[in-house]
Amino acid sequence: MIDRPLSRRRAIKSIGAAALVGVAGCSSDSDQTDTESSTSTETPTATRTETATSTQSDSLGLDGPRHGDDLPADPDPTNGYPPEFEVVPEERSIDTAEFETLTRGDFEVKLVPTDVAYYWYARGEARFADTRSESEFEVSHIFGAVLSPAGDGIDLPDDPVLEWPTDDRIVTYCDCPHHLSSLRAASLMNRGYERVYALDEGFGAWREHNFPLAGTDAGRTPPTRTITGTVPTQYEGETAWAFHTESNQREATEITSDGSYTLEFRFVDVTAESTIRVETPAYEVTAPLGDLTNGTVTSDGTVSASGGTTNTTNTANTSTR
Repeated sequence: MIDRPLSRRRAIKSIGAAALVGVAGCSSDSDQTDTESSTSTETPTATRTETATSTQSDSLGLDGPRHGDDLPADPDPTNGYPPEFEVVPEERSIDTAEFETLTRGDFEVKLVPTDVAYYWYARGEARFADTRSESEFEVSHIFGAVLSPAGDGIDLPDDPVLEWPTDDRIVTYCDCPHHLSSLRAASLMNRGYERVYALDEGFGAWREHNFPLAGTDAGRTPPTRTITGTVPTQYEGETAWAFHTESNQREATEITSDGSYTLEFRFVDVTAESTIRVETPAYEVTAPLGDLTNGTVTSDGTVSASGGTTNTTNTANTSTR
């Protein structure tokens, strides 16, 4: 475990640091090598000048900072940690081998429950990466997190995550609740990052528990929109995407065994007239958001509604598999 200044996180005793080392990789060895326990026991010696946060707890039974508290300033917005809080959850053991997993390519991505993610967060024991778009991140994100969008596997040249040590614990999150975050987690694992977790219940659960947020309108919860569709069953397990090109917002979901998919997203500052592009392995469809949410995208790439089909821009994928 790489040491960090005590002003950023509590010191880890040497025996505890050894216990924290693990690897989150393919399913063949992840359960054997990635059992962690939290052992932050020492008190930081650095002098603090910030106002102490209030002690609060919720249905998860966790004491610590909440959105709306007088939170300390973040001295390093690029490292993925929040500032150090005065009030944190009590020490507990975490067995990451018990986490549920998702398969993304060649990797088994572990899903961290909200309570564990918050525990790591409040104690400064994990870095946080927001895998949504810059537009969504600017409006509201986890206080202390950095932007690290999921996409087609191409990393942003200024992505701060790429400067982090590959053996540090990283939590990725999105709003879907965990498709984009698990895709980004797998892409980081492919680059050699060893302990990456996707937030299981997503950013929505973080907001619901009133955990610390930042942004231009941090308390805003955009409405949930839903696009449903189908593709030929041969595309089971592949990904369907929704894009708002003007703001670079995106959402993704997995195609099920019967070829259906459901895209649920909370894009900011879009209306029923906003143009949305749906991409699947079988076709691309571009149409107003209202048409897509009021209808269903059929397997031939048209949008059907109770009143018939709507006008769309449709590009079919004619490649064979």
